[in-house]
Amino acid sequence: MVFKNILVPYDGTSFSNRAFQKALDLAKKDDSKITIFTVIEGEYSAILGYSKINPQIIKKQQSAAKKYIYKLESTAKNSNVPISVKIKQGTSIVKEIINFAKSKKSDLIVMGSHGRSGMNKLILGSVTNGVVQQVRCSVMVVK
Repeated sequence: MVFKNILVPYDGTSFSNRAFQKALDLAKKDDSKITIFTVIEGEYSAILGYSKINPQIIKKQQSAAKKYIYKLESTAKNSNVPISVKIKQGTSIVKEIINFAKSKKSDLIVMGSHGRSGMNKLILGSVTNGVVQQVRCSVMVVK
């Protein structure tokens, strides 16, 4: 099966780095395009959960995400793989990934088995598990 539009949800963890590398290998082989997608959650409060209240925290998170993603963009460009990047602010990472994949007509999502919130599930990260259960396209989970 050939996948032309590969989505890589990225959170800066070693799992998402391995997922990106796997997506890059597939993209080189199949002449595919990669889209890196990061969701900025905002500041965490035990009372409020994730909050959009502090714009300075959001800016710091966006800046950190851009640093990580810049390296990925360079790697993809050096491999002659077309790449695009989207950073979005949201409170439900699973819904944001699913909606983005649908809107961009992704035919494959390559994501790490665990991420920043991976301790919520023993076998599979909560975000990964949510995406696998709800998305309509194929999903490759990378350990």
